[in-house]
Amino acid sequence: MAATATRRVLLLHRDPDEASALAGVLDKAGFDVQSSDGTSLAMDEVFHNPPTLVLVADGAGGRSVETLVRDLKADPLLGRLPIVVLIREVRVDDVDWGALAVDDYITVPYRPNDVARRLRLCLSRMARSLDANPLTHLPGNTSILYETTRRIESGRPFALAYLDVDNFKSFNDRYGYGRGDEVLVVTCRLLTTVVSELAGTEGFVGHVGGDDFVFMSDPAAIDAICQTVIKRFDLVIPDFYDREDRLRGYIDSVDRKGNREQFPLMTLSIAVATNEFAPIKHPGDISKIVSQLKKHSKAMPGSVYLKDQRGGDRPE
Repeated sequence: MAATATRRVLLLHRDPDEASALAGVLDKAGFDVQSSDGTSLAMDEVFHNPPTLVLVADGAGGRSVETLVRDLKADPLLGRLPIVVLIREVRVDDVDWGALAVDDYITVPYRPNDVARRLRLCLSRMARSLDANPLTHLPGNTSILYETTRRIESGRPFALAYLDVDNFKSFNDRYGYGRGDEVLVVTCRLLTTVVSELAGTEGFVGHVGGDDFVFMSDPAAIDAICQTVIKRFDLVIPDFYDREDRLRGYIDSVDRKGNREQFPLMTLSIAVATNEFAPIKHPGDISKIVSQLKKHSKAMPGSVYLKDQRGGDRPE
């Protein structure tokens, strides 16, 4: 089976027969395996075709799992990869797992197919961790695209809303990134709470980046979600401003061209695309719809949401 960028495993094992048997199982499960006894590595091959995960057996190269992991973490290439260890069950309680920088362990004896499952889970956790926004911990662009595609392909009615915090840059410039991050965290909590309350298990919230968020639900719930989010946001956001700016209703700042300008308090622009009135066949269709709606919503004062209710071919 051809190697894939997300399924290449470096296997370090002192027993060549066990290593060969395990490599055969992993190969059938869709992994591409490079094996070594742990005493030496073909670093040229590792460098030019790097693995995405290291599976290391206790005792490989005559070293304990603690020493093996320490040496791997010291390597500038391999040290950045997730590490899963194979360890005898009688040794599990001897290891300080809190201090050992591994991502998972599998006890020996093991069922070969379980190893493949655990490696898949480890890579999935890693992908989710890398995709999650570091500030809000919400799913990022990869997860948003996956969820959007999943809902399109299901053929069931759904609505996707793109939320943008207006005048966020001027707030950041005036008060600094620390207070700007507080606004994003509160927006995240507000969104997740409202979507959970009104959409339940059908809801989804993602963080595109910066002050841009996405949420999805059944079309029947999207209007109430947008209205509630706007109401709660408008209620809490003035408290983030100093009293003088809050009473004045705007802040003095500099626009993107370097000109002095008065910026109103932050508001929300929400653009909603739905397959309720016309089919959506591709995530790109949603991008076109929300792009059009965002232009209109940002031209309107205050917090607003606009929903595409056109049928047919959705003319401009």
